[in-house]
Parts: sequence; C-alpha cells; structure tokens
Amino acid sequence: MKIIQTRLWEVKIPLRFRFSQSNNAGANHSHAAVVEVHTEEGAVGYGESCPRTYVTGEDMRSVQAGLRALSPELKGASMDSAEEIRDKLKAWEKAQVGPSVRCALELALLDAWSKTQERPLTELLGSNPPEVLRYSLVLPLARPAALEQVLRLARQFSPPAVKLKVDAKLEETLHKITLIREFFGQELPIRVDVNGGWALQQAEKIIPRLIEQGVTSFEQPLPPGQWDGLAALTRAFGGQARIMADESLLGPEQARLLIEKGCVNHFNLKISKLGGIFNALEVHRLGEAHGIPSQLGAHFGETSLLTAAGLLLCGLAGEMTAYEGAMGELLLEKDITTPPITMGLDGKLETGGIFSTPGLGIIDEAALSKYAQGPPINPHQILSSLKSNIRR
Repeated sequence: MKIIQTRLWEVKIPLRFRFSQSNNAGANHSHAAVVEVHTEEGAVGYGESCPRTYVTGEDMRSVQAGLRALSPELKGASMDSAEEIRDKLKAWEKAQVGPSVRCALELALLDAWSKTQERPLTELLGSNPPEVLRYSLVLPLARPAALEQVLRLARQFSPPAVKLKVDAKLEETLHKITLIREFFGQELPIRVDVNGGWALQQAEKIIPRLIEQGVTSFEQPLPPGQWDGLAALTRAFGGQARIMADESLLGPEQARLLIEKGCVNHFNLKISKLGGIFNALEVHRLGEAHGIPSQLGAHFGETSLLTAAGLLLCGLAGEMTAYEGAMGELLLEKDITTPPITMGLDGKLETGGIFSTPGLGIIDEAALSKYAQGPPINPHQILSSLKSNIRR
C-alpha cells in the first residue's frame, strides 16, 4: 500500500462518571489522538493513542509535532507487510518519536493494510485471541462516600476482579476495600493502583496492611525512576504479591532495566504508552523470558480501536494474569466504532466475529466528527505552510 495522506483528530468524549487517580486530579471526558491514513489503493485506516503528560510526557501538541516531523517520510511511503510496518516503527523509536505518535500510526497503518489486503488482521498477524476474555472493573480514586455512589451505579456488575486507584490514606483505603467486598463479595480479588503516589516508607507501611486484607497486586507503588526502592519492595513483598511496573515501563529499554535491577515481578502492558502492539509484544516476551508475567492494561477512556488492538496483542502473546479495558459505552457517552467492543456486566467479552472483516473496526464517522475538537489536521499541509512562510 502507498500512503497519500495522513490526518490527525483530537477527540474528547464525555464519560459517564468522573475518573481520578493519584497522578491526575480527574477527568469527565476521554482524550484521544486518532490518526487517519489514506492510501493510493483507496483504503482509509484509523489508529488511536491516549497521550498522557503524566505517563509519557506527551500531549496533543507533541503528537501533532511528531506527525509533522514524520510527514515528509510518510507521504508517498509504501508498506506491504507487517515486517515493513514494524521496521518503520523501530526506526521512529530510535529517532525518539513519542510512543503515542507511534501507537496511533501503527494502528492506522495496520488498519489500512488489512483493508488493502481485504483480509482480517488476525489472519495477517497470526493472532489468535481467546474466544472469551474476562475484564476487571477499574474503580477511580475517590473519597469513601463518593466511591460508594460509584459502587451503587456499578451494583449490577459481577466482575471477576476489581482494581482500585488509591493514595496514601491507609485507613480510607481499608474502608474502601470493605465497601467493595460488601458490594461484590468477600472472595473478590482486589488489586490496587498507586500511580506512583507513595514514598518508600509509606509503601513499606501500607503494603503489608493491604496484603492482610487480601490485596494481591500493587501497581506502580513508587514514582518512576526510583529503581532501588522498587527493588527493595519486590524483595520484601514479591513473594506475597505482585509489585507491578506501569509508568516506569514505557518500552523495551525500560523493561530491560527493570529486569536487570530486579525492580518488579509484574508488567502492565498498555499499548498506547508502549508505542503499539509490536512493542508491547516485545516487552511481554522480555518479561516472559525472565519469569515476569504481564497483565493487559488500558488508559481510561480508550475507544474500541485500542480495545481491538489489545485483543490482537492477547492473541499474539498468550494468556495474561488480568485484562483491563473494553469499557466502551459503559464508560464513554458514545464510542467511535460501530458496533463498539464492550464487555458485559460480568466482565465477559466474547471475541467471535470481532475480526471477521478487515481492520480494527468500522468507524462511526458521525460520532468521530461530533466529538472531534475541530476539523482534522493534515500534518503535511502544516509542514508545507511552514516551509512556505520560511521562504518568504
């Protein structure tokens, strides 16, 4: 396939409830970059990423700048295999193109390639997703009274597990765990996500108390970069619980460093922060080779484009310890694919038929236009305009 145009959409979709965590005060809408790729063969591919300044340091402006920098290389480029797409992505990674840019481009290129080939992505990539996946319910950081309101809204759910966003207020966290078990049962597996919100001394105090309450996993307990502290926590508590890297894990380079230093015993694979499916798979395989399992993660507010990407990753990587995402219109006011990929109230998603046609899903163009923050940006036109202004 030959690329003739790329466009960037900034998409914000209202959420059905406000989502907060320790490194983000909260949002009442999703925020995604959607890249649109047009080919000479007439295919249009779409890819999504979720730039988060508090994860990868990226925002929508940096995504736009990244696409603008790649525009001369993209326009007229030909890619006819998964290997060629992967090689381009590796070159862009070496050139320090941000993971959100790479992820959205990777998915758009795979989507367009699949449509050009008129074959499903599962077949082209050799991905075999499980027939059924069960996704955890992720609960935001909230005071106990506010969390109780969220739980009342979620009472109809019967999830296989819950992940709770937490801060350093131990007694409040213990109270919230009690509330969750009252709503969903005493045997429900509970994980906590700290988002780097604890100091080492706080973590050493809080983790054993939560293990006593049956908490099985501690995601990003310390801020990124505190390698020695993470390693100390893994030595102290890794035999009883998962000490998981999230914000500390932005690609294969960080994965190797975490492994070398013995920082964690678990990886969280979010496709957007890792720069796409291929990089996420490489990180998974690095972990697997060193006895470190992975879970499938997700940014809040992902649309079904990233959910489909997660399914493809699962079909390539094999079984993971937990699955997050697939919230679709349970969280979003409206998804941008039709039909949306959404788990059931029991967390179950039956994958049959999702990849029966080429691509990542059928875009609802009306929904995309409705939630776009203005018209799409053509990075090539921006670059041409900049060059013209410089010449003047």
